[in-house]
Amino acid sequence: MAKLKAKHLFDLTFVSDAQLSPDGRQVAVVQTTVYEPSDKEKPPEYRSHIFLYDVQASAGGEGVQLTHGGESNTQPRFSPDGSRLAFVSKRGEESLPQLYLLSLSGGEGKPLTNFKAGVGEIVWSPSGGQLAFTSRGDFEDNVGKKGEGRTIDRLFYKGDGIGFRADEPEQVYLHDFETSTTDKLTKLKSSPSALTFSPDGALLYFAGAKDNDAEDAWESDLWALPITAKGKPQRFIGNLSRVFAATPSPDGTQLALLAPTDQNNFASPTGLWLTPAAGGEATLLTGDLEAVPSTGGDSHFGGYPNAPAWADDGASVYVNANQEGRSGVTRVSLNGGLRAVQKGDRVVTGFHHAGGRFAFTAETPHAPGEVFVRDARGKETRLSSANVKFTETYRLSEASPVRRAKARGGPKVAYWTLEPHKPRKDRALVLQVHGGPHTNYGYGFYFEFQLLAAQGYTVVYGNPRGSSSYGADFTTTMQGRYGTVDADDVLAIAGAARGAHTDPDAPMHLTGGSYGGFMTNWLITQTDQFRSAVTQRSICNWLSFYGTSDIGYNFAAAEVAGNPWEDLEKLWQQSPLNYVAGVSTPLLILHAEDDHRCPIEQAEQFFVALKRLGKETRLVRFPDEGHELSRSGRPDRRVQRLEALSAWFEAHP
Repeated sequence: MAKLKAKHLFDLTFVSDAQLSPDGRQVAVVQTTVYEPSDKEKPPEYRSHIFLYDVQASAGGEGVQLTHGGESNTQPRFSPDGSRLAFVSKRGEESLPQLYLLSLSGGEGKPLTNFKAGVGEIVWSPSGGQLAFTSRGDFEDNVGKKGEGRTIDRLFYKGDGIGFRADEPEQVYLHDFETSTTDKLTKLKSSPSALTFSPDGALLYFAGAKDNDAEDAWESDLWALPITAKGKPQRFIGNLSRVFAATPSPDGTQLALLAPTDQNNFASPTGLWLTPAAGGEATLLTGDLEAVPSTGGDSHFGGYPNAPAWADDGASVYVNANQEGRSGVTRVSLNGGLRAVQKGDRVVTGFHHAGGRFAFTAETPHAPGEVFVRDARGKETRLSSANVKFTETYRLSEASPVRRAKARGGPKVAYWTLEPHKPRKDRALVLQVHGGPHTNYGYGFYFEFQLLAAQGYTVVYGNPRGSSSYGADFTTTMQGRYGTVDADDVLAIAGAARGAHTDPDAPMHLTGGSYGGFMTNWLITQTDQFRSAVTQRSICNWLSFYGTSDIGYNFAAAEVAGNPWEDLEKLWQQSPLNYVAGVSTPLLILHAEDDHRCPIEQAEQFFVALKRLGKETRLVRFPDEGHELSRSGRPDRRVQRLEALSAWFEAHP
């Protein structure tokens, strides 16, 4: 088998958004590949197409490709009778995504919209006679086009991967097939999301903030928009202000909701709530359970649906629960009883329930994502073989069983290792620290980890305090004290991995991105035990992060528990830049220039300080990329990042 190299990222297929037909006999799925133009002057790009799989066909088939035109075909949604497929397609370099309709009896997809601002989220009405969707209609950002001065009067004015947020929010539109008309239904003050119809089609539910101030505070209410009566949307839950998604029960009397278990702390687990459709107070059903997956992976591209799904009898609700680095469908009874439908050391990245079956995408540490189906008897079948050639071509490493490390006075924390088939002569290790910090490592697939293992490194990764999937106390215990108990656990993982290694004296390198970049910066100011380090999309100064990050004014206030004008010393004490003079570890800094989540000024500050102090460091800046460079950045830039990472470790044996 071949040795994995960074350029082999192009050989992956990213499988996403699996959707069952209403009768459960077919699955539509989006498959994204890297396209390399014949003109070598043009960069590689992603191409997304929709494939159709027959549930009764033999396992591991190729599927039927339904879309052929355009660069991006996403959001496949079956009509209620299963005869048509609505989807969103971007066709042409300068175009924006539009709503398309495809007959499954044959033919090409036909456009239903031609809005200047494109189309966002789509959903069918229960009768199949209408399609609701979000859009800004024909709104154009003329300020941006003309290069004029831009007036800002709100906090949440920019977003990572977006840039400046449009002044005009998205609205709800309705396309009627009988009249062939498209009507704008709302005049909302903030963009709606998670659209879903009531079973009788009379109401359209969605999540959204009531105004700019609420949106700036990351609040999101649940609204009901009368469709048949053509009324105004009504907010109807009294005790939740951070709703992510809602699904009505089969009889329409109740709604299952996703929202933080602690409404005052967005870092708390996402819970499953239940509320009467007539309005009232919502009740939490899942306690400390994380009701959505947040396990990391760098081989995802597209949408991964994880809205609550009601059982056909209306007696329980399915969620994709994340526990200790694993995720899988769990059945939640209306009295709060839990029963795992799926078990095993893997990550289910998204699921959909219809026709008595589940369609889902799943991966393991040594196998990228594929689409599967599970029938009513519990039999699971892999439908796709999108990444089989990849796994058969390249020699991949399997993860160790979960191991435990313990800092003094702390709990036992989980970690894993990915062992190389052919270790380096120096037996070196690489310690990875995940982002978030309220995400988790576990049983997901990381191309980066496999690449480092192929180069002979033992890759070590784990879940220090602050990680999700271990309950609220574990997740939130490091808030307001970054660099304390979380750092203790990371160093405990490093020590335990070294102690269990074939050579306890082997060099260990360090890397991480986002919060993992913060921790990389922090640890090299506190210890010299790492041979070299690579910090990615990192944070070094909470004082400036507060006002320059798109989320800083809320995130820093909650996570480091303060603001620059009242709590300067508290934020500065948790900032790696405060301790930069203590760095002796060679540091490579990787950062995207259009990162609004962790702005590049963070990288610039740390780099300049290190250079002025005469430390060994280097900065690599990636143009036209945001915070998601490592996961969805331009393919050639992703490869460049991987090559720079491994070259730095190689240069410091």
